[in-house]
Amino acid sequence: MSRRALKAINWAAIAERIPESEKNVLAAFKTKSDQYLRKVQEYPESAPKIDWAHYKKLIAVPGMVDTFQKHYESMKIPFPADNYTKVLDAQEKDIASQVEEFIRKADQIIAQCNQEIDVINKRLPAENMTMEELIEAFPDINVCTKDKPLIWPHTPEFQPEYIEQQIKESPAAH
Repeated sequence: MSRRALKAINWAAIAERIPESEKNVLAAFKTKSDQYLRKVQEYPESAPKIDWAHYKKLIAVPGMVDTFQKHYESMKIPFPADNYTKVLDAQEKDIASQVEEFIRKADQIIAQCNQEIDVINKRLPAENMTMEELIEAFPDINVCTKDKPLIWPHTPEFQPEYIEQQIKESPAAH
């Protein structure tokens, strides 16, 4: 494994998805991220080569530089294992499929609502309809049927049931 740094983050796309109240937090995070990235890029990918011959000339102790060279070259500093990328990729695929399913269902609902809006917009406004046209256009909300017609002006106080109810509730009826 090697050291690698993420070089391209679409900050504009992230900024579009967060609320206005969180923009300052994103700006602070972006500043820190840029600082860390610059710091990582300051260092070379691998350690600089050591001129062992130069040190062998300078140091008089026999075998000391050879021992250091042997230990230095055999030393392996492990890079931390990446245990999360596979998990995150799996979660991303799962969430992406859920998002696609949600979008598909939402598009179906939107299409259905647009059809209903078109039907409503093509109708004559309710205030311009006759009672028969209103009954035909809105059968679910209509209280007037062939068995129970409404009496003009179609307000509750002019209906026979209302009058009968008033008579039953009056003190003289008891």
